[in-house]
Amino acid sequence: MTKRNLLFFTFIVFQVFCLDALVAEETAGKIKLSPNEAVELAIKNNLTLEIQRINTDTKKRASDYVWNKFLPTVGLSGGVNLNSQNSKTTGDFQTQGQTEQMQSVSTTGFQGQVQAQLAINFALFEGIKSLKLDYETGLLSLEQAKLELERDVRKTYYNIMLLEKQAGQQYESLRNTEEQAKSAESQYRAGRQPELSYLQARVNVETMKPSIDQAANGLRLAKSNFAMTLGLPLDTDFELSLPVDGTRYIPLDTKELVRQAKDNNPDILVQKQQLRTLLSQRKAQVYQKLTPNLSLGWTGGLSGNGSKTRGETNLSSTATTLNQDALSTSGVFTIGLSWTATSLLPFSVDSQSIKDMDNNIKTLSISIAYAEQGAELDINNKVYSLEQIRASIEAQRATAELAERSYNETLRAYNNGLQSLLQVQNSEEQLRNARLSLYQQESNYLQGLIDLEYSIGVPFGTLMTQSE
Repeated sequence: MTKRNLLFFTFIVFQVFCLDALVAEETAGKIKLSPNEAVELAIKNNLTLEIQRINTDTKKRASDYVWNKFLPTVGLSGGVNLNSQNSKTTGDFQTQGQTEQMQSVSTTGFQGQVQAQLAINFALFEGIKSLKLDYETGLLSLEQAKLELERDVRKTYYNIMLLEKQAGQQYESLRNTEEQAKSAESQYRAGRQPELSYLQARVNVETMKPSIDQAANGLRLAKSNFAMTLGLPLDTDFELSLPVDGTRYIPLDTKELVRQAKDNNPDILVQKQQLRTLLSQRKAQVYQKLTPNLSLGWTGGLSGNGSKTRGETNLSSTATTLNQDALSTSGVFTIGLSWTATSLLPFSVDSQSIKDMDNNIKTLSISIAYAEQGAELDINNKVYSLEQIRASIEAQRATAELAERSYNETLRAYNNGLQSLLQVQNSEEQLRNARLSLYQQESNYLQGLIDLEYSIGVPFGTLMTQSE
């Protein structure tokens, strides 16, 4: 090995070592993330979902403590009375002469009262049922929000993978173009190619750099938005990985998928639960209007008083205390029935409120029927789109293979002086475009399956793990 070759070999080894160290440094700061792990982070940290949890917790407490409607209303009252009176009397005694007597009388009284009232109507029992149905609606709404978030996270995950593939393809094209420029320079200096070919190769290299910078910025922005969705710092870098099983094409039974969508679609399930809650609330209003109110009441009282008398004379100072205490209790229990007759009038507030609720029920029923019809059309469109994408992927994969063979043959011919640099560049561009189109269609198929899984209400990944 000559000295020149030895130096060149040492330089190559040094570059490889530096590149490996750089890659290891960049990978060390990344978070390795699978689709399932991304979903877990989003459900745990997403702020929008946290608001939904708080709303559900409010409904849960209302359902758990629904029995408190049977607690009576209890009121306590009490008071104390203080009264003081002084009197002066004079009298004659044979042995002592005239005398004076002072008398002081103090009276103390207190009273207390307890009142308890409870109003009962048949509407109260139906209202309890309505609260429980409302809580179940809240649970379904929370589950729907989780599924929507999971759907969006998974689609974003695969979209970032697409951006990484596109950026990687552009970097590879840039390396190929730089190699072509070096080859053009060597052939120009050897006199086998004109200077124009070398200049065109350099221009092509510089032209590709802005698009690569743009792709890198787009990928960085997408990752920042993804980090915010997951509740992580915006500068978090990810190393994405696909599940081990990968993605398989599956046959799609449109009729079965439509049936599943009508029974399990999260949006339709929430609307049906809302309709059940609304029907229960209407029944409670009817009971409130047509049935009397039963009121139970009890009033209890406690009172007491005492007096204190003190007497003094001018002959001798004597004190005489007389205590007279009295304590009494009382209690009254009442039962009453009341009924608002005006509520039967068709133009009363209660009657109009029930009619308004009837219209809301009709509107929601129509909305459910429309959603079920829309689900059938949506499933048909999704299945048709997936079949089209699948056919396009097969064709695009064959195109990419042909483009790669064409590029390799053109590059070999160029190195042998049989093709021009422009032909190599055109062939390389065709290969890049074919690969980018293939990546795009594969990503579209994955995201289409995710949308279809949400529409039919099955766990995400169900369709992806099925085989033909």
